Amino acid sequence: MNFHEHKRDIIAISSLLAIVIAITLLLLNIDLKVGVYYVRDVFFYLNNALFYSGYDTGLANTRGLSPLIPMITSIFFRMGIISDGTIIIVSSVFYIFSALGMYFLLRLRFDEILSFTGSMLLSTFPLIVVWVTKGMLDIPGLCLSIWSVYFMILAFRKNTKYFYIAFPLVIFGFFTRFTVFLMIPVLLIQFFLVEKPIEYIKTNIKDIIIGMGLGAVVLAIFIGIYQYLNIGMFFLSQGEDISGSTHAVIDMTYNNLFYYINNFMIYLGTSNFIPYSLKPGAFVIAKMQWIGGYPSIVSYILIAVLIIGLILYLKKLFSQNNIEIMKKRKNILKIGIFVLGLVIFLATFIKVSIILSIIIASISLLALYRALYKTDMDYFSFDFIMIYWFVINFAFFTYHHIKVDRYFIPMLPVVVYFIILSLTLIFDKLKSVKYMDKIKVIAPIALICLILISSGIYALGNSPHTFDNQMHPNFKTAASEEKAVGEWLMNHDPQYLNKTIWADRGGDMSFIMKMQIPSYEKTSNETNFTDEMVKNKVDYFIAKDNKTINEPYIKIYQNGEVNLYSYKNLK
Repeated sequence: MNFHEHKRDIIAISSLLAIVIAITLLLLNIDLKVGVYYVRDVFFYLNNALFYSGYDTGLANTRGLSPLIPMITSIFFRMGIISDGTIIIVSSVFYIFSALGMYFLLRLRFDEILSFTGSMLLSTFPLIVVWVTKGMLDIPGLCLSIWSVYFMILAFRKNTKYFYIAFPLVIFGFFTRFTVFLMIPVLLIQFFLVEKPIEYIKTNIKDIIIGMGLGAVVLAIFIGIYQYLNIGMFFLSQGEDISGSTHAVIDMTYNNLFYYINNFMIYLGTSNFIPYSLKPGAFVIAKMQWIGGYPSIVSYILIAVLIIGLILYLKKLFSQNNIEIMKKRKNILKIGIFVLGLVIFLATFIKVSIILSIIIASISLLALYRALYKTDMDYFSFDFIMIYWFVINFAFFTYHHIKVDRYFIPMLPVVVYFIILSLTLIFDKLKSVKYMDKIKVIAPIALICLILISSGIYALGNSPHTFDNQMHPNFKTAASEEKAVGEWLMNHDPQYLNKTIWADRGGDMSFIMKMQIPSYEKTSNETNFTDEMVKNKVDYFIAKDNKTINEPYIKIYQNGEVNLYSYKNLK
């Protein structure tokens, strides 16, 4: 590599890595001390990692959850590094690679400074910072989505051998978090963006088949592992529950089609978020005020940039020259197909399966692209890929009956792309302004500094809270209390593996004690719970707080809020 030729890239990448690694370490410093407690799903992944390491632990019906992160974690478990902190560190590494991947993706269109700015935006969005070091699958899934799209675009623009990487990556992503399957249509639609799709496929059929074949090999390996271990792909049923029927939209508790729109500004920047929580906020027009979280100055700046950029983009798209192209008969027909498809999509959304909705949206958007792709817009196909990425994910997660803020994470790279595109259009519009060359450098750097300052003040400067923004009385010690009780029981009763143990938080205790312990949090407060334990010959019960447990059970140990009950006559 010629250092002088790539000097700006090297400086940008080095600075980016230095900052995101520092952010990662600061967040790890919090999470490794607190430990896993409030995000229950992580214990499913931890128990699965133990299972892949050779332990018989956790619930059998959770072993079919997305396997890649637990499998990677299990490698370290086999090396003796068995800790909830292991999966926290493993998942946080993907955050660093997400930032790097975003830089390279943006560099396919923008200069070094703007690409650096975009990557920093993604890395410091509240919604990202909240989940960096939680051991969840959202950030790893985001990472592999970004890289799969990057290599797919490289395959079309530079060398078709990049298909060898793109297709396997999206399969790895699929087994990291099942919703990454939404990137498959994003990859495949690119074949229809070239001028002559059929001719392109015929010309490059060898590399396409090899790429798909390598993806199929990765798929076969994972399926083989599941078959060998005799576990079902539970994570696939999650997708089937949503895509196979319309029942998912019946749940009125979460049936808010505007949930992500209402909270959008909070995702970009908020004056009320901390590493453990993102309080949803929505603008109530009737009251002309925000409820929940409040957007920060950064959010308002980014929204203003997006609005101005949209106006400039549409003005450029509907230039006189482009309008003449659109007026051609065949293009009018394509635009008609787009409008009809859009109407059908909106009229049938949540009334038909999400798969059918995505197919309708794809046909509609593709018709629009084919009508406009000969316009004089630079990188129009790139813009379309990003729009399509957003639409497919937004449709899917809006359709999903459960609305969770972190589900918006897969759409954030697209938001970043259009923020940077908007900045580019604004700079181009103001190119005649004196000292514009310096402003193009100073403005992005100033924005980055503002983002880092706000992130430092509002994120790293706060005490940990729970995800509902309520300070738990023993938040910082809850995980360590559970560990202490588990370790005490193992030392107290060397035969504990042969005993029947129940717990309020069975997933937690299964991991701590490396055995199968069922959860009874939903029933442990019932009046007949003691009788149920007697009937099932339970030897020990681990409660997350004080319980009304009657004889023949007695409390034999307590650490903080966690209590251990034992059968009175237990030998």
